Amino acid sequence: MLISVCDDTMEGNNILDKERIKTLMSFDVMDTLPESIYDDITSLAASICKTPISLISLVDNKRQFFKSHHGLDFNGTPLEDSFCKHIISNDKDLMIVENTNDDERFTNYSLVKENPGVSFYAGASLTASNGNRLGSLCVIDYETRKLSEQQINGLKTLAKQVVKLFELRRSKKNEEDQKIDLERKGKLLENIVKATEIGVWERNIKEDSIMLSDEALQIIGLDKVPIHHFKTNKWLGLIHPEDLAMVKEQFLNCCDYQSVGCEIQYRIMHKNGQFKWVHENGKVLSWNDKQEPLLMYGTLQDITEKVHNRIELERVKNNQEAMINSTKDFMWAIDLDLKLITANTSFHQLIKRNLGHFIKEGDYVISETFNAEINNKWKDFYNRASTGERFSIKHKIKDPSKYLTSYNQTSFNPLYNKESKQIGITCFSKDITSEVLSQQVLLTAKEEMEKIMNASLDIICTIDEEGYFLSINKACKRIWGYEPKDLIGTNYKELVYEEDIALTQDSADSVLAGEKVVNFENRYLHKNKTIVPMLWSSNWDEKDGVIYCVARDISEKKKAELQLENSERRFRTLVQEGSDLIGILDKNANFIYVSPTSTRILNTTPQGFIGNKVFDFVHVDDYEMFYNQFQTIYNKAQITIEPFRFKNKEGKLVWIETIATNKLDDPSINGIILNSKDITEKKKAAVQLEQSEKRFKTLVQEGSDMICIVDEHANFSYASPTSTKILSITPEEFIGTNAFDYVHPDDYETIHNQFIKIFEIPQVTIGPFRFKHGDGNWIWMETIATNKLDEPTINGIVINSKDVTTKVQHLNAIEKQNEQLKKIAWTQSHIVRAPVARLMGLINLIRDEKKNLPFEEKQRILNYIITSADEIDSVIKEIIKTTANAIDTE
Repeated sequence: MLISVCDDTMEGNNILDKERIKTLMSFDVMDTLPESIYDDITSLAASICKTPISLISLVDNKRQFFKSHHGLDFNGTPLEDSFCKHIISNDKDLMIVENTNDDERFTNYSLVKENPGVSFYAGASLTASNGNRLGSLCVIDYETRKLSEQQINGLKTLAKQVVKLFELRRSKKNEEDQKIDLERKGKLLENIVKATEIGVWERNIKEDSIMLSDEALQIIGLDKVPIHHFKTNKWLGLIHPEDLAMVKEQFLNCCDYQSVGCEIQYRIMHKNGQFKWVHENGKVLSWNDKQEPLLMYGTLQDITEKVHNRIELERVKNNQEAMINSTKDFMWAIDLDLKLITANTSFHQLIKRNLGHFIKEGDYVISETFNAEINNKWKDFYNRASTGERFSIKHKIKDPSKYLTSYNQTSFNPLYNKESKQIGITCFSKDITSEVLSQQVLLTAKEEMEKIMNASLDIICTIDEEGYFLSINKACKRIWGYEPKDLIGTNYKELVYEEDIALTQDSADSVLAGEKVVNFENRYLHKNKTIVPMLWSSNWDEKDGVIYCVARDISEKKKAELQLENSERRFRTLVQEGSDLIGILDKNANFIYVSPTSTRILNTTPQGFIGNKVFDFVHVDDYEMFYNQFQTIYNKAQITIEPFRFKNKEGKLVWIETIATNKLDDPSINGIILNSKDITEKKKAAVQLEQSEKRFKTLVQEGSDMICIVDEHANFSYASPTSTKILSITPEEFIGTNAFDYVHPDDYETIHNQFIKIFEIPQVTIGPFRFKHGDGNWIWMETIATNKLDEPTINGIVINSKDVTTKVQHLNAIEKQNEQLKKIAWTQSHIVRAPVARLMGLINLIRDEKKNLPFEEKQRILNYIITSADEIDSVIKEIIKTTANAIDTE
């Protein structure tokens, strides 16, 4: 296929066009040596278009010269073997020949029939700014191929960059020629001196007296004299006769009420008899009611040296005028008062274009026509130069007549007289527009080239002979996780997966041996240590000593291959061994296929279903629902049928969940696919879950315990509804608060120490402790805390709390009763012990047979026993009564 149709008649004879040849020769590039900047472009073009050959071909009237020939070992051919000439002769921007053997124009080309055997050609025109075509940037392959839109755009962009580089080359050459010309002109002017000191005078017009400062007296060499001795006539008598009339005229003008002052230069007699040039400024500062001047002030400056310098400068100017007016660059010189001494024609023309008039010699070069910012900037430059500093600045110059902006470099140098005293400033401004534009073009070309590389989704890089990255585009960040700066200077082996290093080294050796390696696969380690499969194409450039590489991340391809393999395996497992039942129905809902899983799921072989309608197996109570939902499949791609009961061969019911997919229009299936799953156990589990949830709801929401969840800091994230019943605090009021805010201060430390044990053991029992009730009172709580921080569904500590206020109160009452009983027992035991002791003594006395007691004595002892027994009985009754009273009191 030929994208840009051309013939071999060389329409318009554009190849021989003199203007085209002149334009080509103006770039001074024919028969020049190879240059890496052009070789980089052909290498990049070959990489983008994935071709072994790329050329920058320039065509004159006899031959084509290859400024860069990537993939070929010769640098030109005769015109008759040129593909590129057709781009010029047919005035085309792009020509693509996808198969040269099918194009009769090229079948007899030696490049096609013989070595290198060209089968594919694509060329983008190298078109100069004046429209003349110089040749092409082309890519060539030994095999037929097609280019993508992205590759074509890349080729066009690179062709534009080649032309920009040619124009940059020409601009540089012109600039070098101009520089040589400027160097012949030499320096124009030399340094200036510092401004002399200024004298001050005061004139009292009414009294006709003049008072001079010491500096003013020194200028004219006068001794200090009283004011009344120095009159106007004495001053006028010192003025040179040729200047006297002018001074008087200026004085009268200055005394006019409308005057703003006067400024004049004249000669005055010095004490030594010589005339000095002085510069005087004066102004009336006081007037009477009749608008007559009373008092004047002014300054006096010795400008003798300046005047002499001006004369000297005039001589220098006359000698150099021819030289400085022969250039288009701007040259001018000013004195230390910023007045123009001389300037070349180019400077005057620039001022005329900007101000509308010329600046004459002796005029200030700072004009009020320019804005204050510009004037201040140039004053700063001149002031720097007036101190003897030499420097240069770059700036813009606007030409209002052409609406153009040029770039100039202006140098400032001190101007000296023969005695090496600075008398002014010389300025030289050179047009550097071509240099600036060339830099901009180069920068733009570099940026666009980087954009092309960084726009690539593949890694484009260069590697030296030892395996170190020399350059790499930004795709490495997306694919490997590294910034380009992290990889420059790194050996590629550091990134290769360990098992692939040997294989990768073998491939690299093949590349260095001159082989072009394509579709080489290996694995690289991502920055995050994951493995990234890569597909490489590499080519060794002997001249540059680098390997040009393009690498593609084939992770998605590998995933797709694995997914396909897994999909096939899953399909076989799903259909033949899976838990689902797969069936296919014809358009009348008759089974035409049933998976082997039917035997296991429904205890019916596939043959037991084939030819039968699906409706025959649906439970009668579910029939209508199933039938109505199934009918919608004819108008939809897929439906989900509600669970229904399905009868197997033995009449046993199985709950089935089914997804139906319409594939009646798919020739490979021509049916409706039913993907069914036995959900009988799921149904049972759902019922059990519902019952369990009811029990849980009853337990949590209606139980006697309060169940809460807190985080590791004891902040509530959940509270059961029973909190309202137990504490008169709603669950919403608990959320976000801290559990310890409700604990009695006296119990805080104990409870906190018990709580933190939960981080060491899975469950702890806390309390009893006092917890603040919603009404402000305290109730006793007992809590079991269970650590469920690692349980994703809970992510907290479960607190199961019970109100044990009554229990605690009972225990406290029992404890108090026991204390009182102990106290009573201790007290009463002493009372009981005395009669008991007497009773025991009497009994022992009666038992002692050795003592033959008389009857009366025995009778008396028995009476004592009875009395002691009665006393014990009374004591016991008193104890019972006291104890009963104590219990009743509690």
